[in-house]
Amino acid sequence: MIKQPVLSHLEDLRWLIIRIVIYLSAASVLSFFIADIIIDYIKLPAKNTINDFLILRPTEPITIYFKTVIYSGLVISFLPICYECIKFIAPALQKEKTISIVKYSISAFILFISGTVFAYFIVLPNTIKFLSNIAVHLTSSAPQFTLNSYISFVFAVLLSGGIIFEIPLVCAVLTALQIVSPKTLKKFRKEVFFVLCVFAAIITPTTDVFSLTLFVLPMIVLYEIGIFVSAVIYKKIVSENPIYGDIE
Repeated sequence: MIKQPVLSHLEDLRWLIIRIVIYLSAASVLSFFIADIIIDYIKLPAKNTINDFLILRPTEPITIYFKTVIYSGLVISFLPICYECIKFIAPALQKEKTISIVKYSISAFILFISGTVFAYFIVLPNTIKFLSNIAVHLTSSAPQFTLNSYISFVFAVLLSGGIIFEIPLVCAVLTALQIVSPKTLKKFRKEVFFVLCVFAAIITPTTDVFSLTLFVLPMIVLYEIGIFVSAVIYKKIVSENPIYGDIE
């Protein structure tokens, strides 16, 4: 009686992973045909800072295209992947599961794209300019970067931005799962801010204070938004199940 549900969940998890791989692979194949256009857009944040990029090894162009199609495939397939992941945990959510799946999936996609746009237009140009100025100060000459390392840096920043902007959704999901409440989120605000700073330092590709600040400040704002969203969901849950109102 106990083994069957466990095996059933493992089977569902296996099919979840298979579907994610299929979505990501299909989207990566599609992005291959526009890889050159994507690379041109990736270069734009450094347009006024870096004049030319270097390629040092014969295999680097293949690596560059591979990184580009994988990241682009992730962005293109992010919505269906979110849908599948949230659908997998849907049985633990509240009523109206189908609506919740669609709502949370679209919210996750919008937040991810918003974080990516923020990182592309705000974080990247300022960070590249800041780091290039430091390089000029150290070497007294215009810095030179390989295209491979630059693209890795850009994708890391964009992905970090997308992940960071999911904070309100994480608060919403944890509240919907009745794991936390708005009071809990407020109570541990200082501790969470410290963890967010550490998290930003880990996921961002640079360690300079300037770049971290560009990420940490939005994270603080997003956490406050998450508290507000949590309060809205919490109020709805309490109205349907008053017992939960005593759980903090």
